[in-house]
Amino acid sequence: MNRGLYISTMGMLANMAQLDTISNNLANADTTGYKKDEITFKAYLKKEFRNYDSVDIKRGKHVGYMETALVADETKPIISQGQIVETNNPTDFAIFGDGFFKVERNGKIYYSRNGEFKRNQEGYLVTSEGDYLLDSNNKHIQVPKNFTVDESGNIYNGTQSTGQKISIVNLKKPSKFGINLFTGTEVVSNNYKIIQGSIEKSNVNTLKEMINLINANRAFNILEKSVQTQDYMTGKIIESAQRI
Repeated sequence: MNRGLYISTMGMLANMAQLDTISNNLANADTTGYKKDEITFKAYLKKEFRNYDSVDIKRGKHVGYMETALVADETKPIISQGQIVETNNPTDFAIFGDGFFKVERNGKIYYSRNGEFKRNQEGYLVTSEGDYLLDSNNKHIQVPKNFTVDESGNIYNGTQSTGQKISIVNLKKPSKFGINLFTGTEVVSNNYKIIQGSIEKSNVNTLKEMINLINANRAFNILEKSVQTQDYMTGKIIESAQRI
């Protein structure tokens, strides 16, 4: 009875983690460049079963394992393409394909798919939080009022190149830092196009996430009832034992 209560409780904790992940995805469905998270699970405390009717009486024959609990393993971002939406704002950029923008915050480099930038008073391209967009030499990008960017990220003042190029890199094993920034090991990205005057929306499928939320909530409720039932039965067993 106690083992069943333990398994059900562990299942509830796993479902709570899943509900938190799905809720966070839905909350950021309209966040530019947001990449949804998915949670993975693993078996915890596997119990081995052996058959001792075999020739080797001492060791027995391996039959299999029984999973005694399921726990949340890790949360991974899903780096898939979001919808490209035109804004006609020259400081907005969308990446079509692979890669991330490089931005600098307090001397540290982070990565993002959010291409909503603005031109500050000094003419530098920055995020809404004030992070600087970096070029291929990890320098802050300063642009004139009337500038253009080609699909490779090269920046022009009219027809004249400014000598700067927006840095786009891929990441090996990207990990989220906050809501919309990433950390990871840089690798070369060649399969991309930069689209000026557009942004990339989140890759959250709201309908699918709502279905996942309903299913996870149902599973949680079932496990909750299981815990209540087992708790009730345990109480009855204790009462019966006390009467003996």
